[in-house]
Amino acid sequence: MTDDAHEELSIHWISEVVNRVLERDADEYIISSGKSPSGSIHIGFMRELIISDVIKRELVKLGKRAKTMFVVDDYDPVRSFPKSVSLKIEDWVGIPYCDVPDEFGCCESYGAHWANELIETFPEFGVDPEVVWTSKIYETPEMRKAVRTCLKNTEVIREIMIDYVGRDFNNEQREKYIQSMKNWYPASVVCPKCGHLQSGVKGEIRPNRVTVYDPENDLVSFTCHACGHSDTLPLTDVRIKLVWRVDWPSKWYILSVTCEPAGKDHAVKGGSYDTGLEISRRVFKWDGPVKVPYEWVRIGGRDMSTSEGIVFVPHLWAEIAPPELYRFFMLRTDLARAINIQPERLPDLIDEYERFERIYYGLEKADGQYRELVKLVYPLTLVGEPSAQCPPKLPFKYAIVMSQLEGILGHEIVLERSREVIMKQHNIDTLTEETDNHIVKRLNRARRWVELFGSKNDRIDVPDRVPDEIRATLTDTDKEFLKRIVDVLQEKDLDEDTLQSAVFEEARAVGLKERRAFMVLYRILISRKSGPRLAPFIKMLGQRWVADRISSVL
Repeated sequence: MTDDAHEELSIHWISEVVNRVLERDADEYIISSGKSPSGSIHIGFMRELIISDVIKRELVKLGKRAKTMFVVDDYDPVRSFPKSVSLKIEDWVGIPYCDVPDEFGCCESYGAHWANELIETFPEFGVDPEVVWTSKIYETPEMRKAVRTCLKNTEVIREIMIDYVGRDFNNEQREKYIQSMKNWYPASVVCPKCGHLQSGVKGEIRPNRVTVYDPENDLVSFTCHACGHSDTLPLTDVRIKLVWRVDWPSKWYILSVTCEPAGKDHAVKGGSYDTGLEISRRVFKWDGPVKVPYEWVRIGGRDMSTSEGIVFVPHLWAEIAPPELYRFFMLRTDLARAINIQPERLPDLIDEYERFERIYYGLEKADGQYRELVKLVYPLTLVGEPSAQCPPKLPFKYAIVMSQLEGILGHEIVLERSREVIMKQHNIDTLTEETDNHIVKRLNRARRWVELFGSKNDRIDVPDRVPDEIRATLTDTDKEFLKRIVDVLQEKDLDEDTLQSAVFEEARAVGLKERRAFMVLYRILISRKSGPRLAPFIKMLGQRWVADRISSVL
């Protein structure tokens, strides 16, 4: 465990957040999260889902009823499309995501497609929220009632908006904003003629705002800025949507949300979360949920953005690394600190997590206070319950090399040698089905990591035969050294230390510089001057195979 990791874990947040949630003394604790499905939902949002999941787990452990909820904001209007989307923005801008077709044809809407891409990864990351669709929420009598409450309290909401939105304006900007709010209503209508909720793109957006609400007759008047259609209709006959800062607290209210984590963009002081809490108090007459702010997750030093196409999605993480490792990052770090994940460093990070795991099982030492924190955090990194004993795992760095040898050795030999390594490292005679499955998954992830993020040094290519240009460089001294190495390799099952020492000894015996000796062997094996640590690499390839390879050039 690095000093930085130790420091991060020592500043912990789980107990403090859970205690704040417990103060609500609810019959059932609802921990919510939400996201607009404007495109692929990046892995940074998984931090919010994991925070919610951990709060729920801790509450359940204390004997409380608790559940998590994922609210898909598919009723939001299209403002832009990621570059990868083939749909034309001019055809769909201003139309709710739930009404835009899925270009791939596999889901009922554009919004459903991108939400489902995330939802499908929930089991792998150990989260199980109830999925709630905003487009469906607005069809319920409870939400219709909440909309009426907001329309009837328009004056109060205007005051709140002026206070919160306009607090950072200068005098001129504030006055202009106050004027714009005089006839403002907190809801817009989906045009029954053209299906738009608003018109225009960023900087020129014009919502189909309600222009008049008649509470006695429950009528709303509106004008569509996309097609020009105007009408006055019963509230029950229109599809209506509250503006974002009002929509959020309305959903909190009807879903009885106890707690909701939120990224720094929403949770900043005076931002949309604080606006929602004030609307909760003054319009819905309750406190609103416990606010849990968190910093963003970055990938390789960059902020992720769906609209900008800077996206690293959860299913990609699951292809290259264990989801438990991602949960570990999210849990060990204080919520006020940003997390920067560097995919190219994954092998070291996996090693770090597995040392952390060994501390939990008492296989590595740690001081008392730190060990207590490990006992709290480690079970929460897992998808299921901790096993009775530390699960045997194939070292990821070993898997990186071994996974690339399948083409030369074959699938079964790669699996068999991986099994032998685990049994030797953990001093066991047989492997469970679970460990066998782990080996396959680890080899697949390691190979995929190399493809996507490995450096030139990480990539191993073993040619079918030693190229002629390499054979031509071998001197008589090189060949004498190689003959002696073949004799060494004929011996039965040498351990790595013996093999490594033999290379030095045989080089000295023929007067070959040690550096040259290693270079000659690497060039014969992988046509490079250097590579993975030699003795373990020979064991991966197999002594017989390496002896035959060397003999082929003599």
